[in-house]
Amino acid sequence: MAALRKFGADRAGNFAMIAAVAMLPLVGIAGFAVDYSNMSRVRVQLQQALDSAVLAVAQKGSKISDAEAEGIAERFMSGNLDPKYIDLQVLRSGTSVTVQAKVDVGLYFGGVLGRKSMPVSASSSADVALLSYEIALVLDTTGSMRGGKLQAMKDAVTGLIDDISAQVSDKERLKFSLVPFATFVNVGPQYGPEFDRKGRIKKGTGAEWLDIKGKSDIPQVELKAGISRFELFHNLGQEWKGCVETRMASKKGDHDVDDTPAVASEKASMFVPAFAIDEPSRDEGYWNDYIDSEVPVLGGLLGLKLKKYGVQDLLGLVLSPPKNVDISSGKGPNRGCDMQPITPLSSDYRDLERKVGELQANGNTNIMEGVAWGMRVLSPHEPFAGSASRNGLQKIMIVLTDGSNVFGNTGNDLGSSYSSFGYLIDGRLDGLTLASSSVTTRRMNDKTLAACNNAKEKYDIDIYTIRLEEPDVNTGTMLRDCASDPSQFFDAPSRSQLKDVFRAIGEKIIELRLSS
Repeated sequence: MAALRKFGADRAGNFAMIAAVAMLPLVGIAGFAVDYSNMSRVRVQLQQALDSAVLAVAQKGSKISDAEAEGIAERFMSGNLDPKYIDLQVLRSGTSVTVQAKVDVGLYFGGVLGRKSMPVSASSSADVALLSYEIALVLDTTGSMRGGKLQAMKDAVTGLIDDISAQVSDKERLKFSLVPFATFVNVGPQYGPEFDRKGRIKKGTGAEWLDIKGKSDIPQVELKAGISRFELFHNLGQEWKGCVETRMASKKGDHDVDDTPAVASEKASMFVPAFAIDEPSRDEGYWNDYIDSEVPVLGGLLGLKLKKYGVQDLLGLVLSPPKNVDISSGKGPNRGCDMQPITPLSSDYRDLERKVGELQANGNTNIMEGVAWGMRVLSPHEPFAGSASRNGLQKIMIVLTDGSNVFGNTGNDLGSSYSSFGYLIDGRLDGLTLASSSVTTRRMNDKTLAACNNAKEKYDIDIYTIRLEEPDVNTGTMLRDCASDPSQFFDAPSRSQLKDVFRAIGEKIIELRLSS
């Protein structure tokens, strides 16, 4: 009995036993904390993968099938989530998309509770932000684009229109404009005046922003202020095709690179119709000899120069049709005006795509005119007055070119071929009347960049630029600086990359929001 009492009174080892019993709930709490931390980590990964997947599906809009939407979601989930997901669902309503899924997370200490795993679920929803978009597509249609490059551009532009219009169901919130450019930009012949039976301009016809009466002081060899170029076209039996010259800067504004309104009180602000003069013969180094005349291109009496166009009186402009006019092989007063007219902002996507398909390639590269008119089509005032005034409006310009600016320098007496700047000898490019092609290109680059800066800073236009198969470093630098951000400059060494470039631009343009 003494031994039994001694054993019962012995307390040696009790602390260890009590501690062991007390540790059981502590171990359980620690195990639960580990499992909870792991489940939280997986939930974050799942949510991130769902966010990526739902944005990818929403970017494609409502025109894709449910099966295509599920395929896109599956690819993004698999590419962004390491644990295997289950119960993936894609729910769509118009442009709104919800993607939800689960992950079965293994439990380290779940055996204590009789469970080996625990499901973690999440969902993500997205929709096209309720913004409005006006997009000017400023597209190089110069001769160097002919062939495969032009077709690649057409396919990429059509794809962009399809992709974005699939995401913005309200046509009033999405409009595109086409601005093809080459030597000139064509505003459209429908803005020209009408004529009566006597060959005079009918009063009240013709756009008010055009220099109908020839009042502009813009210099050009053989012509003079006060003579209507529209009347010269009519007298030659030709219709004005719609091209205009580059405006000149004045004390009242940088009209050449800005969107200053055209007002009659400021003659330099008016848009002058392009009119290619009759040049000497081809064997003298010219290309546009369309009137049988021996009058020299430089020197000689002004009256004789005008007379060959049918202008009989320097004071009164009495017209009589000239004889022996040969308008063939691209010659004539419309020489160089081969590009398609501008398409003002429109939500007729099929018509826009049809016009893209009709683009032709001719002429030299004049990026500055393209950018300047890209700015003008996004303007709320004339010439086109098509831009809306509303909250949430995003104005965007996409500029694509495959070449460097070209003035068209030549070795003849005029110094260049005819362009929107007239001839080099006219001095309308920063006063230059004699310069190398490298100098004129550099000056055109400066003006292009000035037009880009005006579009961005004055009119809040978001600019994307694309250099296609053009290695010139200076052009690349100018286009990069023209873009609103360096990430919005795309260098495409191959035409095969154009679809991906336009797709990437489309994804940047359309803003999506996550609603969960």
